[in-house]
Amino acid sequence: MSEATPVENGTTKPNKPPVNLALIVAIVALGLSGWQYMDTRQQLDSARQALATRLSSASGDTKTLQTQIEQNLAASRDMQAKLALVEARVNESAGQYATLSGMYQELTKNRSDWLLSEVEHTLGIASQQLQLAGNVSGAVSALNLAQTRLAHFDNPGLIAVKRSVAHDLETLKALPYLDSVGITVKLDTLMQGAETLPLVIDQHRLAGKTQASAVAADAPWWRRLAGELTQNLGEMVRIRRMDKPEALLLSPEQAFFLRENLKMRLLDARLALLQRDGATYQADLAAAGQYVARYFDRDAQATQAWQALLADVAGAHLNVTLPDLSASLKAVRDAQGVKEE
Repeated sequence: MSEATPVENGTTKPNKPPVNLALIVAIVALGLSGWQYMDTRQQLDSARQALATRLSSASGDTKTLQTQIEQNLAASRDMQAKLALVEARVNESAGQYATLSGMYQELTKNRSDWLLSEVEHTLGIASQQLQLAGNVSGAVSALNLAQTRLAHFDNPGLIAVKRSVAHDLETLKALPYLDSVGITVKLDTLMQGAETLPLVIDQHRLAGKTQASAVAADAPWWRRLAGELTQNLGEMVRIRRMDKPEALLLSPEQAFFLRENLKMRLLDARLALLQRDGATYQADLAAAGQYVARYFDRDAQATQAWQALLADVAGAHLNVTLPDLSASLKAVRDAQGVKEE
């Protein structure tokens, strides 16, 4: 019920229905709420559709991704299988390589051992040539051969051997040249020539026979007869001037031993040459020269040629210290693992 509103002049007027602002506000708020609801609903529908679209697209992408993942897994399994096969082959190859490497090392070791044995044998020959025959040129040739053989191998274990061989080779090349072989041949020639050297007594006998033969060839028979009688009488008593009377007193046996002594002197000189004993070498040659000058015919061409050859070999100087090859031999034995006792 509406209440009466007082009016001026003590009169009252009846109440009119006032405009309800609260209702209007409520209606407006309700309209706004409805509009917001509708707008929110539309937005939610739009969002739902967009979300559904995205979910549908994401589902397709997920399927694609899942397919790719499955393909990658299959490729990975295939790759693992191939890797396992490759690993097996690598292991097999590694085993074969180890076997081949062992065989190669064994072959290389055998070749190195064979080379060192060959070099040791060559050095032994060179050492014998130096110590027994004094053949420097032969030793140099042997060391050159050993150096050439070593140059074909690049094994680091052969460096010490190469260095020692090169050092000994340079030492031998720096020595003054002495042709021991040539001198030995000349001494042999002198020993052979001693057998045919004419003695002084042989020359006088030959001269007497030649003179008698000359008279017998030129004279008539009666002169030849007189010459033979004169020769027979002259041989009974013969007067000659001799600077070396002992040379005419040699019997055939003494002449034989004289030649043998001469050859023995030359043989001793040859041994002194091999031993590099210069004093003994010169003494033996001087004694041989004295034998020839005292008992043999110095005017004979054979004797003069023999003395010239003797003077030639006497001019050799033997006072040269020959090095040994112990350093190279020790290096070879060290490379072989051989310990010297």
